[in-house]
Amino acid sequence: MDLQLVATDIDGTLLGPDHVVTERTISSLQAAHNAGVEIVGATGRSHWSAIPLLKPIGCVRWLLASNGATLYDIESDEIVEQFPLDRDVVCQVVESLLSEFGELGFSWETSEGVFQDEKFRELRSVRFPSYKLAKRPTVEFRPADDDLTKLMMLHRTLGDREWFDRASPFIPPDQSFSTSGTGFVELTSPSADKGVALAALCERLGVAQSGTVSFGDQINDLGMLRWAGRGYAMENAADEAREAASHVAPHHLEDGVAQVVDRLLVERTAS
Repeated sequence: MDLQLVATDIDGTLLGPDHVVTERTISSLQAAHNAGVEIVGATGRSHWSAIPLLKPIGCVRWLLASNGATLYDIESDEIVEQFPLDRDVVCQVVESLLSEFGELGFSWETSEGVFQDEKFRELRSVRFPSYKLAKRPTVEFRPADDDLTKLMMLHRTLGDREWFDRASPFIPPDQSFSTSGTGFVELTSPSADKGVALAALCERLGVAQSGTVSFGDQINDLGMLRWAGRGYAMENAADEAREAASHVAPHHLEDGVAQVVDRLLVERTAS
């Protein structure tokens, strides 16, 4: 293929065992960049959280953050485009889920930052004690008060796929709804899908769909795994991601992204 762009998820895909990008992966991505390939980060994380992880790579300009709700230019350090949730939709979803499931924990992103309520912090620390809790403001959640780019909802006992399956019937079908394998489910606007965001970025950059490669491991990666010219699910990926992808990459703990990128660069040179 005429490789022009690599879009990669971060957690469970790009990061190594210490939740950092390994030197092996950095070297491979820099080699691709030097060969004229655009390297793009695509993550469920906010741009505040993702940028420190991507900065060591040194060649990632474009970031599709919050599952595509935010297009961020790391080079100019600014939000280029953002797609907030409709406030009425947020209120409807929150009311429906609270009525059905009782008390939930909420965390949310706005143009001002990432916030969480006390219940989210409590459930997160009890259910996932090994996860480092982010230093975020803990405030009361008022669904109608702010324009949200992403809403994260945590159940008392349900996690990941089961929580996603149980909550899905209460989500309007035109909204983007997913999970990234971190215990909570994520609601974003219809335009905030990694596949939709990647397609829009490629149009902006003049990159052909056939020249794109994407890497991912979770339900929130399905859109870009399906859209890219080649979609690589990691060996450690959820079943849904493997089914959506056209290819499988080695495990993320084995520098799977780097292994594939190296191979594609060799193929590109040979052709």
